Amino acid sequence: MTDDPDLDRRFQEALAAGEASEVLHLADELQRENLFAECRDRLELAWDALPSESRIAERLLELYQRYHNWRRWDVVAHAALDAHPGSGELHFIVGRGYEARGNWQEAWEAYGKAAAIAPGETEPILRQARAYRLAHRVDDAIRVLSKALRRHRGVAPLHAALGYACIQKGLPEKAVGHFRGALARQPDWHPYLNDLAGALMLCERWGEAAQAAVDSLRVRKRNERAWTVYAIANNRLGDDKRAEQGYKNAMRAAQDPSRAKGNYGLFLARRPQRLLEAVRLLKEAYDEHPDWDEVEERLMEITDPDV
Repeated sequence: MTDDPDLDRRFQEALAAGEASEVLHLADELQRENLFAECRDRLELAWDALPSESRIAERLLELYQRYHNWRRWDVVAHAALDAHPGSGELHFIVGRGYEARGNWQEAWEAYGKAAAIAPGETEPILRQARAYRLAHRVDDAIRVLSKALRRHRGVAPLHAALGYACIQKGLPEKAVGHFRGALARQPDWHPYLNDLAGALMLCERWGEAAQAAVDSLRVRKRNERAWTVYAIANNRLGDDKRAEQGYKNAMRAAQDPSRAKGNYGLFLARRPQRLLEAVRLLKEAYDEHPDWDEVEERLMEITDPDV
């Protein structure tokens, strides 16, 4: 129990009366006070006493997941699903737990059940598609997203998720259309502008990619992804001045500039008068990303031309 006798009394009264909402309210109070062990103990007592209340199991599963207590999570998840097979919210929370452990099949199955129980909700579908993609079952992701879009045409994240699946499938031209669909519904959402710019770059549509990056930068100036696309696209368009400014701004905008330094180093490495600067940037990038083959190869070419 706790050092608060009033809270202890209220909990016992709520439990005796079967008032799940009050039990959850008291659990929230304990969490606000960072008394997580006490919160867990109370929820366990409540779940034993009120197994008909799926909300208590849901809150308990979220707490177990937060602290990676997967042994208890498994026990409560199986018992709760046996007791409440028709709860879409419970299936969704179980899916999140499986996803957190990288158990992709269990995750997509749980999200699929949640989506079937609550067909008006799109978050289970988005999560299911993501689990499919992470398991490299891209065709399944495309299938569930295409089906969902027939019902939810106005939901921008579904269009974007289909774009991500098409990128993974190696279909950037199709991805461009889906990102444009997302932007038609959320025109100023800069992550979608970044996604569109990246897809256009993969299609080697350099002028359009640069423009999409500019559109994203108008919404959010501190934007490493947009500055990187802007730099690469202008480099391919032959505008070295704009390209170099883009690489520099990408470094300034980045929380971790190591990737941006590598990209800038690769750009400078093609300019003989800038090799010393290129080597410094490439070494800094390689220290953080030793599996970056292009950076490693370019460093070797510069520092040991006979290799």
